[in-house]
Amino acid sequence: MRHRLRALAVKVRLALGVIAATVLAGGFAVDADVGAGSGSSAAAPAPAPAPHTRASIYTPFAASGQSAAQVKSTVRGHCWTGSAAIDHQDAWRCLGGNLIYDPCFGSANAKGIVLCPAIGPWSSSAIEIELTSKLPSKHGNKGRPSTSGLPWALLTTAGWKCRLDTGASSVIDGQRQNYVCTGTQDSLWGAPSRTSQPWKIYVAPAGAKNLSRKVAIRSAWF
Repeated sequence: MRHRLRALAVKVRLALGVIAATVLAGGFAVDADVGAGSGSSAAAPAPAPAPHTRASIYTPFAASGQSAAQVKSTVRGHCWTGSAAIDHQDAWRCLGGNLIYDPCFGSANAKGIVLCPAIGPWSSSAIEIELTSKLPSKHGNKGRPSTSGLPWALLTTAGWKCRLDTGASSVIDGQRQNYVCTGTQDSLWGAPSRTSQPWKIYVAPAGAKNLSRKVAIRSAWF
């Protein structure tokens, strides 16, 4: 009887040992799974930096006087005053054929021609005007190229391509309807705000009563 009781006790102890080992092993496996899961989870991606407005001084000429633009067509004409769109001493308001081009650009190393952006600075194409008379330096602009004035062309982050309107326009909340755009029926009003990046400018339709919405600017040309 004693031998049977001893044998039974040994079996019970062995069984309890197996159960305890299984529980411990199972608990360790769970902890390992949790640890691996938390350790391998990807860190949250860093927020993308806010885009900065790119400000550029436009010129269709190389320093040598050679055209840096692709001449789309050539017409004969003349320039009678400095550009109304940009206060550069080499920028002009010209008549080519029956069309007014503003701005057109001259170069001291390119005699007898000016180049006028065919669409805008976002395109490399230009209209070449063969001048029938000298540039009227007496009536030209006096400013030097810089990015401190009003841009003559803007590209918004929405993809709108906008050029400064040199004609008569409306005023809302003291802001002039400065830019007409392709890609939207809205206009841009006033001057770009440069207090933060990217620059922003008011946007509204021509018949708006007030200005409250702004659009960000990707590129500005001076």
